[in-house]
Amino acid sequence: MSSNSFRAPLKAALFAAVASVALMASPAFAASLTRGVNNALAEAQKATNAGDLAAAGAALDKARAVSGKTDYDDYMINSVAVTVAVKGQNLAAAATAAEAAADSPAIPEDQKAATLRTALILANNQKHFDKSVVYAKALAATNPTDQTSQTAIIQAYYFAKDYPDATAAIQKRLDADKAAGKPVDRQTLQMMLDIKVAQKDEAGAEEVLEQLVAAYNDPADWTQMIDVAISSKGIRDVEVIWLGRLLFASGAKPSQQDVNLFGSTASRLTFFGDAQIAQQHGGTGYPDPSPRADADKKTIQAQIAAAQKQNGNYSAKLSEALYSYGMYPEAETVAKLAMTKGGATDSTEAPMVLGQSLLAQGKYDDAIAAFGQVQGGGPATARITRLWVALANIKKNPPAAAGTAAAAPAK
Repeated sequence: MSSNSFRAPLKAALFAAVASVALMASPAFAASLTRGVNNALAEAQKATNAGDLAAAGAALDKARAVSGKTDYDDYMINSVAVTVAVKGQNLAAAATAAEAAADSPAIPEDQKAATLRTALILANNQKHFDKSVVYAKALAATNPTDQTSQTAIIQAYYFAKDYPDATAAIQKRLDADKAAGKPVDRQTLQMMLDIKVAQKDEAGAEEVLEQLVAAYNDPADWTQMIDVAISSKGIRDVEVIWLGRLLFASGAKPSQQDVNLFGSTASRLTFFGDAQIAQQHGGTGYPDPSPRADADKKTIQAQIAAAQKQNGNYSAKLSEALYSYGMYPEAETVAKLAMTKGGATDSTEAPMVLGQSLLAQGKYDDAIAAFGQVQGGGPATARITRLWVALANIKKNPPAAAGTAAAAPAK
């Protein structure tokens, strides 16, 4: 599994951060600044506002040349230099100035968080990870609540390979959002996924990916999650079928490999309707299922009638076939019948296809209840069940953040 949501900060974020730090020379600060520094910074402010960055740079040089400067003078010179450098798109120079400001012993308490945030963003941007992790810890100690600061802190921990602190920071944000009744933030979950991948924690990464699927209903997330599940060690043939159906019910974009596996497995299990669906989506490597599907459908009503006298295994397999043909009400009836009879070789099959059939009919609460009866099974059964429940919940209450509606179950 791979992921990568960590990126260098956007220039918009840099400008926003810098604006909160670079307090230009003004009457409020004139009393604290050396006269020569104050006058030079006033020139720098005027030149910056006029867009004359060369003149602003010259004014900064003049400020630096003033004799007898205080630590506060140097702090303010560097703060103003950050703004000039960022506006000139010289992020390397901006980082140097921001780091000098953040390292100053003269940072006013009311500017500390903003100064650290700017230095942190720029240090991350310039890959000064030895510096950025220091600023991250200092900024975290101020308990920032804005997302820009929180994201920059998490990025610094990630780049420094401090995964425990990164994980703790992300979980803190998730818990705060949950307590505030906010929907889970996609970027936050994506960063958690990246950390799990970097730690080679496959189980943890898959758990986060399940949360992404459930929260955002993104076809790309569904595709990745199903790819992961379908490659589970020891996966059973019937579980491949359930995942293949989920591919199309969720609107995922299946890979050729997954479609081929779904189709060939369905063909082998004689679920010819599923094999036809796979074939319609480019599935190859198995016999054309249409002739056998046509022949099977001719006797399907007789097969349904016979289910009354057959055992639970017969009814479970028949319900699978009925679902594969898009006969969802019939599949529901026969799956319920299977659950009242003995003789089933797999106790998970009937409740699973029952849930699938109910979901396909828009009976979402009933589907969730049916999936709740799926117990045991193979190594992938629990995950597959959770994914079907997630889809039922999404169909019932589509997430506001979902950009693409899931496709209807294939018939």
